[in-house]
Amino acid sequence: MYEIPWSKPVNINMLDGRCRTVVGPLDAMHCLQSEWPVRGGAYYGCAIRACNAALKRRKRPEDARAAFIAALREAFLTVVPLQEEGHGPRPLE
Repeated sequence: MYEIPWSKPVNINMLDGRCRTVVGPLDAMHCLQSEWPVRGGAYYGCAIRACNAALKRRKRPEDARAAFIAALREAFLTVVPLQEEGHGPRPLE
């Protein structure tokens, strides 16, 4: 299987303080299966199924992204907003 990139990656603050960037359904599956703090929740299972379906081209990748975000909220993880180009902190001059 190969990655199908989402239109916007999802940056997550993990419980151990690390920031993890997830770029698509394959990356999300790896994150859910190997790094997830709370398994067995309703949204966790939905995210696994949605990512699997997206990788098999049975669902849109963005549907898998939405399911993944619901699962991360269920696990009490937070999304880190992406900084758009030209916004955010400016370098010191």
